[in-house]
Amino acid sequence: MSQPHSLTLPERFVFDAATDLPEAWQFHAPEEGPEGVFRWTGPGAEAALTIWVDRRYPLRAWLELADFGHPANRDALSLIVDGDIYPLLRRGPGNNLIAGPILPRDGNGPTQLIIRVPHLHSPPPQGHRAPPLRGIAIKRLSLTPPD
Repeated sequence: MSQPHSLTLPERFVFDAATDLPEAWQFHAPEEGPEGVFRWTGPGAEAALTIWVDRRYPLRAWLELADFGHPANRDALSLIVDGDIYPLLRRGPGNNLIAGPILPRDGNGPTQLIIRVPHLHSPPPQGHRAPPLRGIAIKRLSLTPPD
């Protein structure tokens, strides 16, 4: 999928768990629970999105989770943006993480986001099938200019 160079790219990107993205890999189908709608990453340790966002200025990433999956993920998650690694750091007592500022870059091409989840887990088996591997339960991911 290519973005024409004549179009202005949006200055922010928001991925909501209820939304389907055509260029997203390693995400399970949306689920709903007491926390709202979320998607588990997995079965691999890296969930990826290809997005179109204006990268002329620094951006900050916000990740809102419904569940960390494995407790060791609380302090081990990272966001890789076009090959550069940014640790995802917890903010406050909830399940919100922040990364950045994400450095600007030249050009109007797509941005590759990878959420690295080092600790996967399996839910309890149901029936005779092996349960799928899961990482973290994402409610929302956004990239916005810093305030």
